[in-house]
Amino acid sequence: MTSDATTHETDTKKVWDMIEKIDICMFVTKTSSAPRGRPMSTIAMRDEGAIYLLTEATSSAAQDVEADGTVLLSYQGSGDHLAVAGTATVVSDMALVKRLWSTGAQVFWPDGPEASNVLAIEVDPDRADYWNGHNPVVSSAKFLFGLITKQEPDLGQRGVVNL
Repeated sequence: MTSDATTHETDTKKVWDMIEKIDICMFVTKTSSAPRGRPMSTIAMRDEGAIYLLTEATSSAAQDVEADGTVLLSYQGSGDHLAVAGTATVVSDMALVKRLWSTGAQVFWPDGPEASNVLAIEVDPDRADYWNGHNPVVSSAKFLFGLITKQEPDLGQRGVVNL
C-alpha cells in the first residue's frame, strides 16, 4: 500500500514534470474588473519551489501582480492539463533576471534585459489540479472503446496536490 507521503511526493513530481514539459501557460491575474489571462512562458525552478516569468516593468502582468498577487497558471499540452494557483510577486533583481535569461528571452528582448527594463515575476505555487492524460489520438480511441463497451475509459490520472 502506498503511503500518503509517497503519493504526495509522486503527485508533486508529476506536477513539476508537467510544468517543465509544457512551458507556456495562460497566466491569469486579478484586475479590478475581471480576471485577465495572457499566454506566457514559464521558468520552473523545482529546487526553489518557484515558477518565474519574465516581463517588462510596465507590462499589465507586472501591474496586475503589484495590485493583487493572486494568480492562476493554466497549462495544456499533449493530453496533459494543469492549473496552478499561487501567489506572485514582482522581483526587480537584475541578477535574478540574468540567471533566468535564455535564448527565448533574447528573441523577445534583443537588446538585453537592462535595455528592455525586464523584471521577473515569481510565483509561489500553493495548489495544483492536474489531469495527466494520454495524447489526443489515444484518448479518442479509449473514449470510443469505452462508449462501445459501456465501460469507463482510462483517460489518465487526475489529482490535486498542495505544493
